[in-house]
Amino acid sequence: MEKTKNKVVATRYFSGSLMLMLGVLGFYLGGLWVWLGTAAFICLVVLDVSLPRDEQLHDVRATGLQHFVLYCQLPLIVMLWLMFADMLSTSSGSVLEIMGGIFSLSFLTALGGLPPAHELMHRHGTLDRFYCTLYLTVFLLPMNDLGHVKGHHLKVATSEDSDTPRRGESVYTFAFRSLWGQMKDSIEIEKGRLKKTKTSFWSPQSRFFQSVILMSAWLIVWFSIAGIQALPLYILTMIIFYLVLGGFNYTQHYGLIRVIGEPIETRHSWNQLKPLSRALSFEISNHSEHHLKPTRFYTDLQPYPEAPQLPSIALCFICAFVPPIWEAKIVKPQLAIWDEKMANEAEKKLAEEANFKAGWV
Repeated sequence: MEKTKNKVVATRYFSGSLMLMLGVLGFYLGGLWVWLGTAAFICLVVLDVSLPRDEQLHDVRATGLQHFVLYCQLPLIVMLWLMFADMLSTSSGSVLEIMGGIFSLSFLTALGGLPPAHELMHRHGTLDRFYCTLYLTVFLLPMNDLGHVKGHHLKVATSEDSDTPRRGESVYTFAFRSLWGQMKDSIEIEKGRLKKTKTSFWSPQSRFFQSVILMSAWLIVWFSIAGIQALPLYILTMIIFYLVLGGFNYTQHYGLIRVIGEPIETRHSWNQLKPLSRALSFEISNHSEHHLKPTRFYTDLQPYPEAPQLPSIALCFICAFVPPIWEAKIVKPQLAIWDEKMANEAEKKLAEEANFKAGWV
């Protein structure tokens, strides 16, 4: 893989920050402008689909921008949530305006929060890991980095991995199965650590204790603005947000298969090498390389054009919520190629069984 000849300034990685700022502007203007974040996401889908594939390894200039951007998106997300709380406190918004706020908030929190949180959870620095926890606290998932780093990355593409969608499984069931699986893995990992170190469940060093404190603080602040009468809408927002979050996770390993205990290879992750997909996701779309070298900084991840490929992340996300289109037009044709040309003999046998269970044969 050749690098681009000219160094690329890292400003393209501020695409997510720009979307978040548009969302903040929409909430500031009020009224139907709260749909601005959703409109920005739709424009992103159209633009990313129309752009050519980007298979280059870019030689990004070594500045602090690519570090700073990972931190700057959290304040914008917090601002969006607090502005939404203020909007609900007045009880003056129409149903259309409230739904616009919910959808914009869900899309922007997932798209603007998941990629930087994911990058930071793979760092070893104390500040990076704590900042990741702050992102995850807004998601009400402050411990889920444990399940991801020490669970998903070991089990990826196997039947043991809750973050790998099964063939024929819809995003609507996967989103919550994955959420529950990651939570269980995180709890078991932390319980094991506490037992090994003989640390109390309620010790300040316990992630359980820290999670209760962080979530309590966040919810007290939010409901002190929105009021307790906003609880039903908060629950609805979180349900939609978890569906959106699950939708983005859904496309990373859907239907791929690895025998338990066998090495992780490039063929065990989908890659989506579109310019905006790469920029907005902080190169998560170079997913094969990420699973081979999880701690590698995002700008250094090498694209693998020969690895399993899907279209734009944004397009795949939209199609995932319409299962007949997702299966027939997007993923089944690519899985057929994977089964025939990429899977080893043991994986081909498991793939045949998976296709039968999915009702595809």
